[in-house]
Amino acid sequence: MVESCAQRIKRMRTEKQPLKLSRAEKTETWNIADEEDIFMEIMSRVDVKSILSSKAVSKKWQRSISNKYFHKFLLEKWGKNPSFIACPIMEAAMKLYLMDAKSVERCLLHTIDPSQRSQKNFMYMISSFNGLICCLNLISVEDNVERKLCDLQIWICNPCTRETLLLPQGRPSCNFEPSVGVAYGSEIGEYRVFRIFCVGKKIPEERLDVEGYYVREGEFIPKYRYALAYECEVYSSSSGYWKNIGPVPCFPMRAVVRPFRTGHIFVGGKIYWLASLAEPGEILSVDWEGRFNVINLPYEDGKEGEENITDGTFLVNFQGSLALLVIHTGYMDVWVWKGSWELVLWDKILIEDDELVVTVTSFKNNIICVTGTHWHIYDVKTRKWKKRIPLNGFVNPAVFPFTKSILPCDGGVNLLN
Repeated sequence: MVESCAQRIKRMRTEKQPLKLSRAEKTETWNIADEEDIFMEIMSRVDVKSILSSKAVSKKWQRSISNKYFHKFLLEKWGKNPSFIACPIMEAAMKLYLMDAKSVERCLLHTIDPSQRSQKNFMYMISSFNGLICCLNLISVEDNVERKLCDLQIWICNPCTRETLLLPQGRPSCNFEPSVGVAYGSEIGEYRVFRIFCVGKKIPEERLDVEGYYVREGEFIPKYRYALAYECEVYSSSSGYWKNIGPVPCFPMRAVVRPFRTGHIFVGGKIYWLASLAEPGEILSVDWEGRFNVINLPYEDGKEGEENITDGTFLVNFQGSLALLVIHTGYMDVWVWKGSWELVLWDKILIEDDELVVTVTSFKNNIICVTGTHWHIYDVKTRKWKKRIPLNGFVNPAVFPFTKSILPCDGGVNLLN
């Protein structure tokens, strides 16, 4: 719980000068603090546009609104009524919708179409944190018969203030769309973007098999497949630049229903990606300091095929812990990682066999499975399913819990303390 401005000022003044503070001085200090509390309480009840325009009222209001503490207060206040943010893919511009957590009714929040983005490819949302979202779109750097270099434009956006920030370009990736994950720190607005890319052939070269041929001067030249090397670089909101942190032990897999290799979650101070579903299966993780680890999936001896890990396997944040949702025919498993895998939930699932789950998210005690036509909401406490039909016209939507904020896209590095 964030202490109020009045509590903070009173505590700081009495801790620093407990014997020099007269009754009159204490009264004056408390009145100022109470005035700040009233100001913040009023501001938390108006819309974002009004808050931002209020900066022009006076220098005092501008300082109060640009204060880091004020942003913390708003996040906690507005965080008591969170919602979902969703966007479909394959749109000319990225349309963001706010969706009520209970009724799943939606309203258009904002359409993001920055002039700097690559117009050849659509944008896609991959993460939501503290009122900010991270979005991607693919750009081609170089393409020839020997190699294909590609990269992603990475955007941090605030849908409420309509601000967008294009991160600096990273190192181009060879024959591999970079994978991206977002981590956020304990300080408000502090975030790091991890970007896994291919640097090319391993040195010394490891030639594998022939994957095709190309023509040069009338002759067919074999095109060999080589073992590739992968590295990671990290962007910090506090520094504003990319830093290479070296090789990675494996790389994230690409799901058929996702446009990029970016299906990840952030929980417990770490980013997690699914890397492989083939036995023994792999999850790649990285912590705030850039330390990587690989976790094997909970394959069970004696079980085969659909009884074990399936293609319908998703990472979820289950009540603050890394968890694995495995969808089988007619039922589901939920495994939680606590140094080892523990099966914490087994229950029937009411999703029809012909419905393809395109994304999974979680919110408090609910697990939400989104298909092309429905939202299937499972309450962990009651063990009951609810079925909603809000997605008419959506194609493979990205869905995340969302809290509105006025936080700048740079994480608030210039906010006042």
